[in-house]
Amino acid sequence: MSKKLLLPVLGALCLCAASASAQDLRSEVSVQGTANFTKSTNDLFSPYSATRSGGFLAGYRYHLTPWFAVEGDYAYTRNTQNFFDPLTFGAGVQTNIHELTGAAVLTANNRGRVRPYFLAGGGELLFRPTNSLSNSLLGIGNSLGFSSNQSKPAFLYGGGVDFDLTRFMALRAEYRGLVFDAPGFQVPGLGFLGLGTPGLTHLAQPSVGLVWRF
Repeated sequence: MSKKLLLPVLGALCLCAASASAQDLRSEVSVQGTANFTKSTNDLFSPYSATRSGGFLAGYRYHLTPWFAVEGDYAYTRNTQNFFDPLTFGAGVQTNIHELTGAAVLTANNRGRVRPYFLAGGGELLFRPTNSLSNSLLGIGNSLGFSSNQSKPAFLYGGGVDFDLTRFMALRAEYRGLVFDAPGFQVPGLGFLGLGTPGLTHLAQPSVGLVWRF
């Protein structure tokens, strides 16, 4: 091969290698801190609310194309679920909440350092009452072979933006919203005169954290 052709060929090979290397970064692992805000229900007979809480969110995202990805996430928080109870005039249930979700993600197809995205999917919220003293007094908990656990399917939507710090790391700011049936936990009195599940509610979950790409 002549020297006149060697340099253009080497240049083309370098460009192809760089392009392939950039496309190889299809996987992302993220860890984020979350704030959790549950909307109160307006049911006259079964009002429901939950305390605000902090938690964490960990996820894995895989890019099928430059603009489309799929992801799976796990989140955790602990709060107090508050119910109207005719027998106790109010019942607060301390609860661990595990969140398992999957989503389709539309991402910006660009090489900029700021990349917005949108996501939609679904999953499950696992409500696990603690063995606190107040829960035990209400007859709710997970001890002595008795379980008050509940699981609720949820619809997930949201979006966010990644700010590149390096080629392999980014800062992520995200908002997730989940719509689900509020748990009831069979609190004594909630079944009285037809009182039961409080109904649909909404969890707002803003978060911020780091993303590692590989």
